[in-house]
Amino acid sequence: MNPVPATGIADLVRLHGKRMVGTTDDVDEVVGACSSALRPHTLRVHRRLSARLDHLASGTISLNRLQYGADVTISEIAPEQDEFLLSLPVGGRARFAYGATSAVLEPGTASVVSPYRAFRLDLDGQFDQVVVRLDRQLVERTAAQLAGTSGTLPVQFDLKADKLSRGVLALVEASVHLATDPQLGGRPWHLEALLAESLLLGYPNTAGRKLGGTAETPSSARVRRAMEYLQARIAESFPLAEVAQHCGVSLRSLQLGFRRETGLSPGEWLRMQRLDRAHAVLSAADPSATTVTATATACGFVHLGDFAAQFKARFGESPSAVLRKTDGGGSLRR
Repeated sequence: MNPVPATGIADLVRLHGKRMVGTTDDVDEVVGACSSALRPHTLRVHRRLSARLDHLASGTISLNRLQYGADVTISEIAPEQDEFLLSLPVGGRARFAYGATSAVLEPGTASVVSPYRAFRLDLDGQFDQVVVRLDRQLVERTAAQLAGTSGTLPVQFDLKADKLSRGVLALVEASVHLATDPQLGGRPWHLEALLAESLLLGYPNTAGRKLGGTAETPSSARVRRAMEYLQARIAESFPLAEVAQHCGVSLRSLQLGFRRETGLSPGEWLRMQRLDRAHAVLSAADPSATTVTATATACGFVHLGDFAAQFKARFGESPSAVLRKTDGGGSLRR
């Protein structure tokens, strides 16, 4: 099952988010709310506004559905900002400019606006988008981890209308569920770092050649250490750069080691371990005391649809079918 597309994510943000602006034509109110939720800016209106902003916080990430209902031009107050902005359009058309580059955004595309240079956004009256705000320090720390260095690494994304990434969409959707599902509240998913890592590895940027570090094949002992680290945190979500750092190798080296030892990437291997753990739990569970959702969550899956599809592909039956076969003692029903 595919993750919810950008339109579905926009609907979830509208459903669960806090309405910070509700179809108003008050320019000062709109600028104040959008500056607070996203980044400080100026707003030039080409006809009367009918703006709406819904805001949903999830850890250090925030998800914002924003419509101005009029042709507008947005520009920076100061070129240095504190956040990266991922735009996921769901309607209309806009031209984004950052420094000397520009891109036209429409539904089905995505773009990242970096925080270091002057920006200008020209939006038409139908432009409707989800804006994901990521903390600058988080992105720069993740870039440094991927490059195998300490501290932070400034990184500028190419401003271009890229095709929406399925993995990025799934992480953005998971961030919505993390913020709204009480069963997931407070769990250490670290989705913000995962999202930053996915953007850094999946979208062109100035640090691209540095990310992943040097490609030296690690020893089997280091790969085993990585496996132990992953298994001990099987219910958590975290960037693979964290695992590589723990084992004292680069991300590229970690990937080479897993390919040599298992034939899989670290992410693929971890997914198999999580599926096997979930199958073992469901096979021994009391159906009256356990749910598929609770089991998926305990085994590190946030997106229930993806979990069910992957589970069936691996074991030939659905998670609920495995759970129904067991009684309180974990034996098969007769």
